[in-house]
Amino acid sequence: MDIRSKVMSALRWTAAARLVGQVISWAITILVIRMLTPGDYGLMAMGTVLVSLLFLLNTVGLDAILVQDKDLDEPARRKIFGVIILMNVCCFLLLFLGADLAAAFFEEPQLAAVLRVMSLQFLILAFETLPQSALEREIDFARRSVVDLVTLVLSSLLTLTLAMLGYGVWSLVWGMVANAAFRVLGLNLITRALVWPSFDFRGMRRHFSFGAFVSMDRGLWFLFSESDKFIGGKLLGQHALGYYAVANQLASLPIYKLAGLLNAVAFPAFSRAHAAENDSRVHEYLLTATRILAIAAFPVFLGISCTAEALVAALLGDKWLPAAPLLQLLALVMPLRLLSNVFGPLLWGIGQPSVSAGNYAISALVLPPALAVGALSAGAVGLAYAWLLAYPLVFVVTALRTCSRVGVPLRVYLGQLLRPALAAAFMYAAVMYADTLIEPTVGVWLRLGLLVGSGVAAYGLAMLIIGRDSLRETVALLRS
Repeated sequence: MDIRSKVMSALRWTAAARLVGQVISWAITILVIRMLTPGDYGLMAMGTVLVSLLFLLNTVGLDAILVQDKDLDEPARRKIFGVIILMNVCCFLLLFLGADLAAAFFEEPQLAAVLRVMSLQFLILAFETLPQSALEREIDFARRSVVDLVTLVLSSLLTLTLAMLGYGVWSLVWGMVANAAFRVLGLNLITRALVWPSFDFRGMRRHFSFGAFVSMDRGLWFLFSESDKFIGGKLLGQHALGYYAVANQLASLPIYKLAGLLNAVAFPAFSRAHAAENDSRVHEYLLTATRILAIAAFPVFLGISCTAEALVAALLGDKWLPAAPLLQLLALVMPLRLLSNVFGPLLWGIGQPSVSAGNYAISALVLPPALAVGALSAGAVGLAYAWLLAYPLVFVVTALRTCSRVGVPLRVYLGQLLRPALAAAFMYAAVMYADTLIEPTVGVWLRLGLLVGSGVAAYGLAMLIIGRDSLRETVALLRS
């Protein structure tokens, strides 16, 4: 099977499983948010930001070696497994023993117990990397998609059950731990990739060098993408952060789900195209992926933005309405954040993780100061405005750096975004106008339905007029 066929097969299996899983997961997530309080989500956001940092470093980038290096022998895999075990144990100890310090920093005593339970994940995740990398290396996602689906459903149901029983923030904590346990168990049942670990690390200098760039890349990504929660936790407090965290979660849901698909499929696809010395195929993959993502991203996220108040009222209830203005602002920048998720896998795939790390370094230099200024000047709304004003500049600069590595002019790359962006802007104006025509007495669900319907019609009409070829390409690709 050629690269394109494997990529399309991987996308079909992964997308199908995730679609089913996400319908269930999103429904459960909405129910859980309605049951819990902003304080619960604020506390969880404080804990998650620290856990997320360690997640990015717990393999020191060696999982990328397992995917990219097709000639890796068993002794090398044993050594890599040994490093991963040690790193996960270190992450567990660091989080478990440092929980009191973190709680004191955020001035939230309950955070210490939350972090100690969360730390248990690292003792489980040591056994995830080898089977997951084996599947990604071969772009074999059929069985893994089943594991992801079962894991998502089981962990979501556990979270919902605990929330219904009144466990509050602990329903989120134990749901996260259960998700890691179910997934690791499932991956190891379908893929016999584990080897006996070796703790003799001689001859791994080249691997550590590559992994260091990948780890730097991931650490810098954390600094710009998660620093809002860190800054918000310190400056805003548990309650205000809870509104921001839920708004950010709703705005980011498509990104978090699609980013995993992109990283899993795009990285090995770009790696194989580059290994075959087919740079024109890398060029083609980038532009095709950008066109298709833009056609979906702009209407989805701008649609979330222009229906934010009705969306929050219908899905979450009146107690969460303070999150609506935050959702409206955050969703506007999400198309660019989703599109930028292609840059990392592309650069890793062509063997240039240092360029990807440089991209994230630029982001980490610009975003955190902007977020801090925003939070100090306008609270949670200031955090949202900081994203909206600062990230487009970061996106253009990092797109230029990435495109130049594969011979794509920036104007050609940005040209892939023009028609979907214009069509989505027309949709936004149509929805806002339609909202003025709806009577205030109309129920929230009917209002939301009318707004969504008008948005779908407006975007479809605009794309038929200015982007018909892109629509045909997307439909043809999905059918192939």
